[in-house]
Amino acid sequence: MANIYINSQLKLSRNHLQVKDVTDKWTTLHYQQGGLDGACVVYSTIMALLCIGYIPETDINIWNLKKPDKRTAAGKLLSHLLEEQGLVRDGYCISTMAKELRIYCNDLDIKVHSRNSDIAKITKDYVESDIPVVLRVRNEDFDHGILAIGTEYDENEKLHKIFCLDPGYPINGSCYWNCVIDTSRVNTGNFSYWYITDEVQSKIEIKDILAIDWNN
Repeated sequence: MANIYINSQLKLSRNHLQVKDVTDKWTTLHYQQGGLDGACVVYSTIMALLCIGYIPETDINIWNLKKPDKRTAAGKLLSHLLEEQGLVRDGYCISTMAKELRIYCNDLDIKVHSRNSDIAKITKDYVESDIPVVLRVRNEDFDHGILAIGTEYDENEKLHKIFCLDPGYPINGSCYWNCVIDTSRVNTGNFSYWYITDEVQSKIEIKDILAIDWNN
């Protein structure tokens, strides 16, 4: 029998997938990249910060003329990512994002794990503790950052699927996720898992994970 766990901070309502921001306001969680923006790790990290209630929705709303409050750690980070950096064509690597989170936000607990560890189990443990995890997935054609928010596992606790929010694609208003990583059958070679969206089905590896928690 399959069991599913979804981050308990999330809710699905008539306003689609939402989470509470730092002001305790229910707000949209999934953000989709613009057509030319390559900074998928930035989008996934911002969604992770929303998941832990660390930032206000107003600071990432592009229609809001008020800029992030640079007197706060979160404001300094968002100003750096969204104003100073601008368009990031080549994206961010996980280690760079972890370094910048530690520089700007020393009240966050940042953990990075690489492919050398049991990365699927580590992801499951974090997700089921309501700690959002940015995954770097790759194959020969792409290198991409997504946010893990749920798992599917069997009665023996074997992980079958990781449910994710992918900033590269839209999300259906009745869904918690728009991307699945199938870990139920491990393929031979480096690209051991299946990465599945409405538009793409491809073998991938989980190269790195970035877990973000708040010591509040």
